[in-house]
Amino acid sequence: MRDRSLGLLLCVLGLTSMASYSVWAFGPMLGLNWISREMSEWAFRVPVILAVFLFSLIVLWVGYTMVTTPPPLPIERPLEIEKEEVDRRKKVTD
Repeated sequence: MRDRSLGLLLCVLGLTSMASYSVWAFGPMLGLNWISREMSEWAFRVPVILAVFLFSLIVLWVGYTMVTTPPPLPIERPLEIEKEEVDRRKKVTD
């Protein structure tokens, strides 16, 4: 029952945020005089600013991870190691 109530809460929050954003963004076009055009413009600016900051944070995190991660150790003589394993398998089967 807890999952259903959480799902219902998420649905109500999603519908409420969609409705409030629509009123905020398109209020002046709908004839709502208590929302100015300047406030309505911010409804489009804020998500763009947040998206740019989020993208920048992701790029920063990837760059930081690349800078602080040590390089992998090289595999020495990979063909010789594989050859030794094949030789061992032949000895076991013989």
